[in-house]
Amino acid sequence: MDNKIRIEKNTVQETLMLPLFGKAWATRQFPDLFHDHDCQRIMDKVDYDFSAMEAYGENFKMRLGAISAAVRQHALVQEVKDYLQEHPDAVVVNLGCGLDTAGHQADNGRCRFVNIDFPNVIELREQLIPTSDRETNIASNITDLSWFDRIGFDPARGAVFFASGVLVYIKKEEVRRLLCAMAERFPGARFAFDASNKRGMRMQLGFVRKSGIKDVDVNFYLADPVPELQGWCADFSRVQCKRMNTDYIRPDRHFGIAYRLLAAYADRSRMDQLDVVDFRKKQQP
Repeated sequence: MDNKIRIEKNTVQETLMLPLFGKAWATRQFPDLFHDHDCQRIMDKVDYDFSAMEAYGENFKMRLGAISAAVRQHALVQEVKDYLQEHPDAVVVNLGCGLDTAGHQADNGRCRFVNIDFPNVIELREQLIPTSDRETNIASNITDLSWFDRIGFDPARGAVFFASGVLVYIKKEEVRRLLCAMAERFPGARFAFDASNKRGMRMQLGFVRKSGIKDVDVNFYLADPVPELQGWCADFSRVQCKRMNTDYIRPDRHFGIAYRLLAAYADRSRMDQLDVVDFRKKQQP
């Protein structure tokens, strides 16, 4: 393991390994659907024992989690692409980016990218993932709003923010404060993020703990996202709750009938959600 980057147990960096493994596994199993080959390249560069995750590779719950991670990334990429259709020069901001390269998959050759995460995560990311000349990494807790002034937001060009598997680690009141502050500061922007109801939140925590990562807590969930989010802030012009598992991709028959039934149930019950909030544009003086 010479020259590999060591990942210590029970650290923030370790929490990045589970979605990394899941998306790499899904890409190997379903190459016609998922194309995130960055994951395996990153895994090859780290000194980390993936055996606990590999042992669950044939376990149904682990397979479910891996496919869900890949489907979630696919859905978020589609939301970013949709925004870039009308705002091709926008800045694409990955909140709590970890080792995720979803933004690259939405690249139209004109947009800019900003990746934001804790300093030790950004340090790791910069060792593993090279940045382009249109990309900036910012070391910051996403709930520390000082990063607002560092992303180079231009209202004429727009901004699309996304967060993948991140908000579930943040207290609900902090998420509310973050979204409302973003709506005020970034008029006309869009924020897409995954969420779940309370039962789905508990299942996510179970996946994380079974992977061998014990020291985690879960805080944020939405029982009825559209009215709840709309009540948070008058600067939200539109709130959508989309079916993450079935609105963006047709569940492949090779996923298995059990997964397809559970995915449809998770969407209907809101155990899985892809929530999209558009921020109101400021009226011209």
